[in-house]
Amino acid sequence: MKLLIIFSLLILNFVFAPDTLAVTATPSATPTQNMEDKIKLLVQENLSTTEAKLKEKLNVQALVGFVGKITTISSGNLTIDSKNNLIQITSTAQTSYLKDGSAIKATSLAIGDKVIVIGTSVKNGIITAKRVTVIKDEPVLVKTTAVIAKIIQVDTKKKTITLDINGTNQVLTLSKKSTVKLEELAADQMILAIIKEYEGKLSISRAKPL
Repeated sequence: MKLLIIFSLLILNFVFAPDTLAVTATPSATPTQNMEDKIKLLVQENLSTTEAKLKEKLNVQALVGFVGKITTISSGNLTIDSKNNLIQITSTAQTSYLKDGSAIKATSLAIGDKVIVIGTSVKNGIITAKRVTVIKDEPVLVKTTAVIAKIIQVDTKKKTITLDINGTNQVLTLSKKSTVKLEELAADQMILAIIKEYEGKLSISRAKPL
């Protein structure tokens, strides 16, 4: 009986042996704590760089630009006429002003200056300027020519004269400083005419019968 009890205890001791007697498992190939920290740091840096690039891209996409002449100046804020559209330009402490490649002060701007404005759109017609650059306002090119032409028609009411110029009938208006007296001219006359061309439109400034 005693032998049976001792044998039973030995079997139970073997089956339910504590973990300390178990064979130690081979360590798995998981990263160490130090390696995990490095990976987390690299991931964080990558995310930060990506986020910065996205923000930069969005800022660039939000930029707008206008060219126009200054019509009003008030406390550093401007209004410019850009192709007959009035644009309000607000400034900040970061707004820069340039002329001929050099920095200038906002107080150096004058009404009538032609400027390029780069900034962000606050809403339709209002821009917060990042940079305002004064540029030269190139003179309007007017082409002036002298021609000998035959008068086809004179209209004193509309103040126009039709001339045969190189085989083509051209209707001309009077230029702003024209000295032509239409009432003294008549159809079929040959004249020496001084003609001005601007944006494809013709006007006559001088006329001398031949």
